[in-house]
This record gives sequence, C-alpha cells and structure tokens, in this order.
Amino acid sequence: MGSISTPYAKERPELADPRARGRWWIDDRGRFIEHSKIGFNRDARRTAFRFMGMVEIIAERMALRVRWDVASASNDAIIAAGLFLSTRLKSARVTLEFYWGAWNLEILTRNSNALVRMSELASFRAIEPFKGIKREVRPIENVREEGDLLRHSFELWDRNKSSFNIESPHNLGKMAPYALSFRPREHDGQLIFDHIGEHSGSSRIFGPEWARNALGRSCGRSQPDYEFEDRVCDAYHDVLESGEPMVDHIRGIIRRDGADPIWVPYRRLIVPTRNRLGAPIVVSICDIRQDLTIPFMVAE
Repeated sequence: MGSISTPYAKERPELADPRARGRWWIDDRGRFIEHSKIGFNRDARRTAFRFMGMVEIIAERMALRVRWDVASASNDAIIAAGLFLSTRLKSARVTLEFYWGAWNLEILTRNSNALVRMSELASFRAIEPFKGIKREVRPIENVREEGDLLRHSFELWDRNKSSFNIESPHNLGKMAPYALSFRPREHDGQLIFDHIGEHSGSSRIFGPEWARNALGRSCGRSQPDYEFEDRVCDAYHDVLESGEPMVDHIRGIIRRDGADPIWVPYRRLIVPTRNRLGAPIVVSICDIRQDLTIPFMVAE
C-alpha cells in the first residue's frame, strides 16, 4: 500500500487539478481506470462494486459523486477515493452514494465533511443493517419544526380545511404538486390513490410511469414491496377515521423490480379533508431527507 499515497500523481497527473472533470473507476489497488472499462448495465456495475471492490468517481468542477459498497469496497480503493476528494475545492458539493443493505444517498456541502463521513462508514463494513421499516409518530403540535414543506402544508390545511381541489391553485390546491391523496373505495373501504403529485416523494422514488399506473389502485398494492406499503398505509386509515392530522418519520428499505433496493427516509404529514365533490379523503405530504429522529446506521 506504499504507492497508494499518490494514487494518480505519476500515471494521471491531470487528476491533481482540484477542478478536474471526468468519470473513473478506482480498482482494488487504488488505480484510476477509464470509466468505459466497466459496462453500464446493472450486472456489470454490481460485479464492480461487490465482487471487484471498486469505487466509482464522477467529478464536475464544483461537485463530486462517490459510489461504493460499504461491505465490499477495497481499502485501497477507498483510500484513493479519499485522497482524490481531499484535493478538490473545499466548497465542492459532495454526494456520497453507498450500498449498505440497500443504496443510500447523502449530500454534503464541504469535502472535509465527506471525508469524515467516509471514515465513519468504513466502521460498518462487517455490520449487518436492520432491514425492516421503522416508524415514529411525532407530536403534531411541533409540526412547524418539521421543515418548510411540512410546515407550509400544515398551515395551508389549518387555514383551509374545507376541500382539496387539484385544479385550483388556491387554498389546499397549492399542495397538489407535492401531495398524494387517497379516497375510500366504495365497495370495500380500501384507500385508493386519487392524486399523485409530480413532485411527491413517491413520484421521485418510483417515477412518472408508476404514478400513472398507480392511480385508482389500492394504497397497499401499488408497487412490488407490499411489506413497506402495508406499514405506511395504516396511518392513512387512522387519520381518515380520527379526523385529526398526523406527523411521522419513516426509515426503511424499498425493494424495486429490476433495480437494487434503496433506503428511503422521510418526514410525512397526513391531513383529513374532502375532495371537490365533498367526499372524505386524506392528503399526504412527504419530505425525503436524512435528518430524522430514527437513527440510520444501526446494526440488526
């Protein structure tokens, strides 16, 4: 590992430029290799991360993305990535995307913070993550401390409890791009998707095609991971029955068809209201973010 202290100085001197742009893989000896050497398909990338212990680097002038598998990455590759990160501008925006039971994404605004985080993550190499769903109900009286999106949405609801009309830009309609709404199905009372905002947390996770197909489907059966949906959908029934708003924090893994699982952490506001026809519905606003009361890196 003696040569790892200067992983690119001799072979790739251009990488020492703090504004260097490009894409590379770092192999298990800490060497930077051309990004095109690894195929972009899922199997090739999975092999690179989990069986070859590689780290992926994507660099822009003021931003950097680092991807790796916490349990499988070579120590030399991690050290080389850290050394490269240390040469970047201090104000560079760093995105850490790492696999620990599922893919997780964290954004840091200084490279020094990213280096500290990468060092912390190395200690979880041999720790098995808890892969269940964790949920914590938060005091509704503290909703204004739950971030701008939930605070603003709650205040809109608190002033305009009458109806949620997605066609109106006034009152609760302002929430529509970020909201999900559910209404009871007539024959069995199951909650079904009535509206899915294009900027809602679910649309961000599953994409616009899922959103189109999910309309009219049961809340608990809109995507392959039924276990996740069953846990998070119960709260919608509770709010509909109680008529009271609710805030919770949720952290869990979502399993997706044809893709690796991902960690999904979010804060959620659920409010009761009525649609434009006067029928009772519930509206949900989710804010995907890492800073929850539920800790992340916890062993099983």
